[in-house]
Amino acid sequence: MKIKYNSEMIAGIVFAVVGAVLWFLIPSQIRTLEKSLITAQTLPRIAIGGLFLFSVGLFMEGIFSKGKKEIVICRETFHSESFRKELRSIVYILFLIAYCLLVETLGFVISTLLLVIAILLFYGARKWYYFVIPLAMVGVVYYVFGVLLHVSLP
Repeated sequence: MKIKYNSEMIAGIVFAVVGAVLWFLIPSQIRTLEKSLITAQTLPRIAIGGLFLFSVGLFMEGIFSKGKKEIVICRETFHSESFRKELRSIVYILFLIAYCLLVETLGFVISTLLLVIAILLFYGARKWYYFVIPLAMVGVVYYVFGVLLHVSLP
């Protein structure tokens, strides 16, 4: 089976939909009673609005580009190196989803430490100092936000 696709159009559509959904979720997720021009919703609206605009631009670029990629799906496709790379990306996304679920129950520090260790082991890091730097950064983030700034971490 042959499929022709344009990755710019697909990415543009996906991120435009994500941006639109997030835009409409802002009022329910960030409640504020402020009536001024700049509120707690301002920065998320700017970021998500930028995501939406750039994804529409990416979609438009895909419309006007002439090159389309063609993929042939057969039995050998599932044993190719490019399929393995895509599969590694999917596993990475599953790590991030598991992290989002674990951060509520285990808290920021423990779930982030588990995420860092899992990702480093998954991508084959074996030297001890590859683990020290991100683990130390988790400690620094906890100390700065939790201890110095008194921001409650999940």
